[in-house]
Amino acid sequence: MREELLREIEAELDDLRRSNEQEEISRKAAILRNEPEIAALLTQREQLIQGTLRDMLRGQAKAEDLPGEMAGISAEIRAALHRKGYAENYLAPIYRCEKCHDSGYEGDVVKTPCTCLMARYKEKIKEQMGLDAEGNETFERFDLNVFPDSPLSGSEITQRNMMESVRTLCENWANQYPENRRRDVLLIGKSGLGKTFLMHCMANRLLERGKEVRLISAYSFLQTARKSFFENDGGTDELMDTPVLFLDDLGSEPLMQNVTIEQLFNLINERQARRLSTVISTNLSIKELRTRYTERIASRLTDSRNCLVVTLEGQDVRRNGRS
Repeated sequence: MREELLREIEAELDDLRRSNEQEEISRKAAILRNEPEIAALLTQREQLIQGTLRDMLRGQAKAEDLPGEMAGISAEIRAALHRKGYAENYLAPIYRCEKCHDSGYEGDVVKTPCTCLMARYKEKIKEQMGLDAEGNETFERFDLNVFPDSPLSGSEITQRNMMESVRTLCENWANQYPENRRRDVLLIGKSGLGKTFLMHCMANRLLERGKEVRLISAYSFLQTARKSFFENDGGTDELMDTPVLFLDDLGSEPLMQNVTIEQLFNLINERQARRLSTVISTNLSIKELRTRYTERIASRLTDSRNCLVVTLEGQDVRRNGRS
């Protein structure tokens, strides 16, 4: 997990707890000020706690005596709140998560991340990667009907049939990770065929499975690589280290001498050496990849032993107003 995101979430939870504590104090002050009957019961309960503790120290009371008496007064307080038109839990501690009470962690001795923290972590990852917050970019929402049900040029297979097969390939890869026979995926096809949507579906499925992913456009990668190259700031380290890297729209970035090709080769070569997965989409054909990025990069991207190459064909469904 990314430490900077965890720190952000923990800071959010700290703010939430402080806000809730202030609300609890405000509610109690209002009750003490405006509701004498309930205020008297609250005072009685506090005196009971203090008195029992003093008696315990003197050996005149036992710890097991306190819960029963406390429960009785607490029941009276809840009933009085209800009579006065308040919620029965109006004076109870306020928290959003029943499991961790907004601490983000469960357990007393061994603390483990709460489901609420993990859910917020996934939200932040999606925000950072630009994934759809509404959850529309999933395999479940992948609508085959936006693709024409007419044969592709020179084939009996329709574009819709082809996309159904492509969706299955990508979904199976995301479900099987990290046990895939081929670690990398290359999505090839012209604009408007659904490559980016498929990448987002794959990223969302991996996030659902608790896997660590990063999604970045080729243009953003170039900016990071350029800064890292000239300033030696280690900016590409996270891209080298993340278990599954999604690199979208390769070929849209400018070619910068001594930067683009060299940094892309370093990224792909290093990640393959570490046996990490990289999913790339591009509008370029394999021939165009060779021309633009040299044979040594193209060969690594299209090696069938390590990479699942998926070619998309057909009409631009965005231009046709079908998506």
